[in-house]
Amino acid sequence: MSLSVRPAAYNPQGSIDEQRVVVVADTYSCRRLTAGRLLAMALATPKQAEEPVDEALAASLKKNRPDIQRIYAKRFEAATPERRYSLARVEGFLIDNQPQDLVVMRGDFESVLDRAEVNAEDRTPLRKQVEMMERLGYRCLAVASAKVGEQGEVGTFYMEGVIALAVESRRAAVASVARNPNAWVRVNLWSVTLRVQHWANMFLIIGLSITGYLIMAPDLLPVPSSSSDTGYMFGLVRFVHYLCGFGWLFLGATRLWLAFYARDKQLRWRSLWPLRSKKDWEGLKGTIRYYLFLDRHGPTYLAHNPLQQLSYTGIYAICLLQMYTGLALYGLYNQYNWFWRAMAYPMHWVQVPTIRFIHAIIMFVLWAFVVIHVYLAVRADSVERHGGVSSMINGGVWLRRGTKPMDAPKVG
Repeated sequence: MSLSVRPAAYNPQGSIDEQRVVVVADTYSCRRLTAGRLLAMALATPKQAEEPVDEALAASLKKNRPDIQRIYAKRFEAATPERRYSLARVEGFLIDNQPQDLVVMRGDFESVLDRAEVNAEDRTPLRKQVEMMERLGYRCLAVASAKVGEQGEVGTFYMEGVIALAVESRRAAVASVARNPNAWVRVNLWSVTLRVQHWANMFLIIGLSITGYLIMAPDLLPVPSSSSDTGYMFGLVRFVHYLCGFGWLFLGATRLWLAFYARDKQLRWRSLWPLRSKKDWEGLKGTIRYYLFLDRHGPTYLAHNPLQQLSYTGIYAICLLQMYTGLALYGLYNQYNWFWRAMAYPMHWVQVPTIRFIHAIIMFVLWAFVVIHVYLAVRADSVERHGGVSSMINGGVWLRRGTKPMDAPKVG
């Protein structure tokens, strides 16, 4: 749904009434046109036309299908009380990717239906659709077209569809724009490999965090009921921690391999450093200004903006340090093996408690990152309505048709 604003009315006391706008509430195509093409056909009017209905149609087309170019009428006959529809001659209107010369009929539904042909199987659904629209309080604008022959003869008119118009408050109309499904395009972004890695990483970090905290604070574990049987609870906690740790190492190794051999550019090593041109630096500056509330809108990115990617790259570095400190602590238990002796060698420079402290601090840093990451993801999804949260499940995000991201071609 899109809107067209008309001047607010003044009451006798001089205060401004709530602004009312004409909006396109719905479309119904009964032949071959998409909703966008139906709007474009209905917009076959002279350039100087400034009727509220024309403004509403133009606003809806611009918002929902900016890729469709409006075609103005070469000749136009306005509707009259006796003939409740207008006639417009247009040239080069695209139907099935073929430019055609047409005469477009637009006006009262019953009047257009009397003049235009409708297939028998389409007539009943069309009438039911119009009846439903009228019950909702909408005014139906019917659209029909006829081909123009080489000699200028006008062929048979065929009903193309109806457009439901409504009058709403400006506030309600603005709120409904974001909900319009025609204004959005789904873009496949995250590959299956990336999504599997994301969720595997999440579950492994949760397992490592819970068991790691219990290792750090074993008094949280239940106390044995008998002094003769202390149980093996702490051993199980350590086993799960080590199991998750080696799983995390394997995941990190596959991520490193994918950085050089993956086809998905979001997994390639070049994505780890997003600042490769002046445009990237300008995008980073714009993103920072937006996050600091200095700008009302920030630059649009299909994938990660530069600040996000730099944050993720920093987290990768922190995770590498976490893996190494974990291996160093694990290596203390087998100093006869050259590999584990090498992993634990930093213990000669710093004490074991220091390594444990660093290991624990990084765990809390990762917790803080997860909280911020989830908050920003949910906030961005709520504000920008692009399906960012669900994209890590289905792989696709939604962008407004006509959007030009900084890191991708124009959408739609």
